[in-house]
Amino acid sequence: MARFDDNFLLALRERVDLVAVIERVTPLKKRGANWLGLCPFHQEKSPSFNVRPDKGFYKCFGCGAHGDAIDFVMQARGLPFPEAVEALAMEAGMPLPEPDQPNPQRDRERQERDRLLLLLAEAKGYFRRQLHEPAGERARRYLHGRGLSADTIARFEIGYAPPGWRNLLDRLGGGEAAVVALEQAGLVVRKEEGNVYDRFRDRIIFPIHDQRGRCVGFGGRLLGDGKPKYINSPETRLYSKSEILYGMNIAQEQLARHPRLLVTEGYMDAIAIAERGVLPVTATLGTAVTEQHMRLIWSRAKQVVFCFDGDNAGRKAAWRALERVMDGLQADRHARFLFLPEGEDPDSLVRREGEAAFMTRLDDADTPVDLLVRGLAEDLDLAAPEGRAALSHRARPLLEQVADPLLRELMAEELGARLGGLTAGQVLRGERAQRSGGWPDRSGGGRGAWRDRPAGGGRGEWRDRNQSGAPMGQPPQWRRRDSAQGADGGRDHDQALMGLLLKHPRLTLEHEEDLAKLRLKNPQLQQLLTELLERGFHRDPADEGPWSFDGMDDALRQLAKRITQNEEAELESQASELRGCLLTMIERGIQREYDQLMAGLAHAANDQVNAMMSRMSVLKQEITSLQQRRGDGRYL
Repeated sequence: MARFDDNFLLALRERVDLVAVIERVTPLKKRGANWLGLCPFHQEKSPSFNVRPDKGFYKCFGCGAHGDAIDFVMQARGLPFPEAVEALAMEAGMPLPEPDQPNPQRDRERQERDRLLLLLAEAKGYFRRQLHEPAGERARRYLHGRGLSADTIARFEIGYAPPGWRNLLDRLGGGEAAVVALEQAGLVVRKEEGNVYDRFRDRIIFPIHDQRGRCVGFGGRLLGDGKPKYINSPETRLYSKSEILYGMNIAQEQLARHPRLLVTEGYMDAIAIAERGVLPVTATLGTAVTEQHMRLIWSRAKQVVFCFDGDNAGRKAAWRALERVMDGLQADRHARFLFLPEGEDPDSLVRREGEAAFMTRLDDADTPVDLLVRGLAEDLDLAAPEGRAALSHRARPLLEQVADPLLRELMAEELGARLGGLTAGQVLRGERAQRSGGWPDRSGGGRGAWRDRPAGGGRGEWRDRNQSGAPMGQPPQWRRRDSAQGADGGRDHDQALMGLLLKHPRLTLEHEEDLAKLRLKNPQLQQLLTELLERGFHRDPADEGPWSFDGMDDALRQLAKRITQNEEAELESQASELRGCLLTMIERGIQREYDQLMAGLAHAANDQVNAMMSRMSVLKQEITSLQQRRGDGRYL
């Protein structure tokens, strides 16, 4: 993996046309020096996505997404940093820097991989052309009969392999070396006696892509009689069915707007749902859900619904998926399990019931706790204490996989409620019930007691207070800068920063690129910062007057006035004051990302470690650079 120094990244950002990169995903309209469009990362009706090509960054004032061309490719395509840089460099025609240390073996492996990728791309092109030849008429008729439009067929790059034993072989094979390459790519089969023939014959072809959009294999559906009806490419150095989900390269571009991902059991189901535009959809490739699949899903989606047949095989597949899901569940990660009525597939269900009814089914799909009960209680009598105890014992190992401690307790509490009022402690740890003639008195000290405690001393206090500690409905009590402190007793840089920006609007315009990257700890301050940045986009740079708060939300306007009154910023030090705040906050954000990557290394897949280490190296360099600037007084 190449390492990218600051000079290379700067040159790349300068050469890339940011507007062109973004317009591949969402259309933009020019507004003065800005370009404006609907945000590709969340659903909205009024455009709030601003692009500043002159400064090389974008900012959405609706969801807060921001960054440069590299950040956009990472967010829109779901690529790690090194791969996003490589993709942009290729598009811009920039050669990648050479690795620091020569590695002949790595170079040979890369050349071999590139050769196979090129071969698979040529095969895909051949199959796609054959679909539109006279021999592909039956295939076209089948696809149109399944309700697929020409646009969907083109988007999924569906093709056709005509009958015959040597069509692809004769077209792409030229000598034994070429035949060996076709065999390594999974495109031909070699019999024991040495005969070689095409793997895919008289089949509709479904190209299988990795998350970078590169073709790594194929699936084929037989048109005539015979078995097997479906076949996939064999395992190769490029294709592993346990690591790839069909259609993820398309779905990941939609997940920024539609956070819920549907996972089906076949590519025709996935394509049919995609045709209807219900939601992002992907499919497993003839295998159960794996840990690698879940890492791929969780890296791109916060909500996932697995769709299974309602028969015994479907229930078994759902249970295997549940076993892979549990350790990835978090407060902001949700999984559901939808079982289809007998004789239905997702497409037929949408056709029969309509999209609204199908979305309702997704909303009402089984939760992990529902599936735990469904799967573990089949041979138990839950009316008997022995049955409830057995279910609790069976569920405990799966519940213990949930890493989020609060979520684990809440799921155990929900299961316990279905088992006659067991506590989370009893379900998870087998604690004895604290009885005195019955279950604990919930009005005084039991599980539900926190709901009735007065604000100021109970677990429910968060409902009545905002992040600053002030009662809800009232603004935070902002302190003067000379006494403002953060959680660690140090200075509250977020508040000081806002005071400077409010008193000196020109600072917002001068530092908008750095300001747009900030994520403040206090959501009210973040909302106010977003408001100032949005107003700054449309402010005349020659305007030396104060901010105009016309049309601003009343609560934000009052907040701005209090900060302006309480925060003191000396005129002669305003520029260095702002740079100091920015430096500290940017360094804090970089350090946070570095720490998160460090913590995730222990659980990362082997194919993710290099990308994570590369990103950590970049972050380390950025931290060092910031510290050097602090030391010589240059700040930013």
